[in-house]
Amino acid sequence: MIDRAQDEALLIDELLGRCDAATAEQVRRRLAEDESFRGLRGDLSRALGALGLLTEREPPETLVNDTLARVRGARRTEALLAREEIRRGVVRPTFSWRELTTLAAAVVVLAAIFVPSIREARRQAVVAQCASNLGRIGTSLQNFALSNDDRLPSVSTGRHRWLGGNGEPAVSNSQALFRLVRDGYEGSPVVFQCPAVPGRSFVVESGMIDFPSQEQVAYSYQHAIGPTALRITDPVLANVAGQMAILADRTPLFERGRFQRQAMDSPLSPNHDGRGQNVLYLDMHVQWQPTADAGVRGDNIFLANGVRDYQGTETPGGPTDTFLLPAHSGR
Repeated sequence: MIDRAQDEALLIDELLGRCDAATAEQVRRRLAEDESFRGLRGDLSRALGALGLLTEREPPETLVNDTLARVRGARRTEALLAREEIRRGVVRPTFSWRELTTLAAAVVVLAAIFVPSIREARRQAVVAQCASNLGRIGTSLQNFALSNDDRLPSVSTGRHRWLGGNGEPAVSNSQALFRLVRDGYEGSPVVFQCPAVPGRSFVVESGMIDFPSQEQVAYSYQHAIGPTALRITDPVLANVAGQMAILADRTPLFERGRFQRQAMDSPLSPNHDGRGQNVLYLDMHVQWQPTADAGVRGDNIFLANGVRDYQGTETPGGPTDTFLLPAHSGR
């Protein structure tokens, strides 16, 4: 007998990126085989997405004073009405000052409890939407690889500088991701925009080879510039596919073509207020990671292995070294 409540809890954890690799794989298998399970996931995804549409409201700093002022005003009004009614011989119950003060305190306490809860629910909904985006991109990457000798998209070019400098033009690593759009593996460019940050829509036109600007792509992809593309069936990678990060919320180390040295101390994506990032792995599962040390054997996914200074020509330190590059880093 199917336990719907258990399935709902499992899918909510999956949508929020809280599943380990084994559980995520179990969910993917069920989604592929069970139509009702897919339908339930769709319902939950839409429900969580609706939370992301809630307007985030902060309680005003004057909430306590305003509430107490209203109570005092109500008390004065009640006293005037009471005197008038006594003069007319009418008797009616009124609230005491203690009761009204207790009510004011209750308002303040409820605001302190529920406003942060709503804010956190909204944040979790956005994280879930972002994870859904990465999962969809993962499906597109896998389909691309199946049609291209098991290789993920790359940028074939004789130039290798991915960060502008010394008067040399840079190659945009996001051209690799754009191949998914250009070649029809992903029909909606909006999926490349993290819902936590502002983005811009655009129309795909003939001859385009990249996203128009970094406002249209909020994720960082594994270094893919050069003649050799990552192969998903590579035996070395196959052994660590569940740990090999290939895509995540945008890197904090490079912004508008500049190396942000100050971000080295705490390299977490700015997409989600520096709390962490959603990460897509080579086995195509998505997981929320509160640290950048989320690659193979704790590899920092935003840094090339052993490199502390960047000129724009650095490459991964080995086949299992994740090094996520910015989009449009030369502009």
